[in-house]
This record gives sequence, structure tokens and C-alpha cells, in this order.
Amino acid sequence: MSEEKGTIHIKGIGHAEQAPDQVVLSLTLTAQNKEYSAAMKIGSQQIEMLREAIISAGFKGDDLKTTNFNVRAIYENEEYKDGKSTRYRQVFSAFECRHDLKLVFDFNNKKLNKAIDTIAACLSQPKISIAFTIKDTDAFNDEILKSAARDARRKAEILCAASNVKLGRLVNINYSWSEIEIRQEEILCAKYEPTEQENSFDFQPEEIKAADTVEFFWEIEP
Repeated sequence: MSEEKGTIHIKGIGHAEQAPDQVVLSLTLTAQNKEYSAAMKIGSQQIEMLREAIISAGFKGDDLKTTNFNVRAIYENEEYKDGKSTRYRQVFSAFECRHDLKLVFDFNNKKLNKAIDTIAACLSQPKISIAFTIKDTDAFNDEILKSAARDARRKAEILCAASNVKLGRLVNINYSWSEIEIRQEEILCAKYEPTEQENSFDFQPEEIKAADTVEFFWEIEP
């Protein structure tokens, strides 16, 4: 009967970092009117004006993608007297049409500045926020996992050498496949004001860093 071999359980921590190569412009349009149909019409006009603006900035019309759309009724608190008491009730104010969109393109300072200037000058007056991310997320995630595997094996070899045992065959890998956030925090440009001359911001986004953990199990031999 063969002797059961022991095992060593190691958590490998993988890291990766890369300069952002993609920009995500998040845009929000809101239109309000007491009439539902009027709010919808204004919202539709806002979209068309925004689409025309990005086309004039060198993009295609279908580069502008919808991420969320909703229409809701807005109510305000109204004060009224009930005998000697002051009470409040909700009174209909308007319908609000909200449209969230995004414009994604390869990071280029000149192109980004042109997009911001043109969108900010648009009569739709969208709220703008900028985020920097990585285009090839699969390759970035792969590097993290490779780094985790290298880290785990290095730790295992150090521990085995210090314990006067040999590192045997790899018998199991445990990974949760959790989604890794590969995006920098957004820069809000809600109050961005266009000028007669194009603004020129030298955006230098910091490198995106991410980490993940993978568990490895090896046999150990005497």
C-alpha cells in the first residue's frame, strides 16, 4: 500500500498594471415638461443634437451608445393648512426624460479635447464624465493570472526548500473567476464651459493597477 502524500496549499497573488489606452465619455441628458409627449419630444431632440455634435467632432453617429433610458414623474412637497396644523402633500411637477449614453474611443489627447469641446458646446447641454480604461481586458486579466501562478510557485518552492521536502505535482487549482474592475475613477465635467477657442487639456491618466488571488495545491515529496 502506497503512502499518502502530503500537500501544500498556496495562495498566489497576481498583479498587473498598464497605462490606459481607451476613453469612456459618459453623457447624461435630461428633459422636463408637464406634458409626457413634450418631455419625450425634447429628449429626442437632445439626442439628435448630441449625435450631430459628435459627428462634427469626427465620430460616427452610431458610436454614441445608450446605456440607460427612463421617464419618471417628478413630485414636489406642497405645504397646506389642515385646521391649525401644517401638512405637506406631494404635487405633480413634471415628467423627466433621462437618457444615459457613452462614447468609447482610443485614448488620444487631441481627440479627447475635441470631443469634450464639441459636446460641451452642444445645445443639449449633457453632463459629461470621463473615465480611462483598457481596451484589451482579456490580455490584462491573463497577465494577472499568470502573475498569480508565478507567485504561488515561487512561494511553494521557497517553503519546500526551507522544509527539506520536494515540490511534487500540481493537483488542484481553485479560482473564483471574479470580475476584476479595470477602470479609473471618473472625472466629472458637469460644469465644463466651452470657450471661443478650443481648450487643450494634457490628460495624463495614471496606470491602471489590479490584483487577484488564485489557490494552488501541490503534492510534497520527502
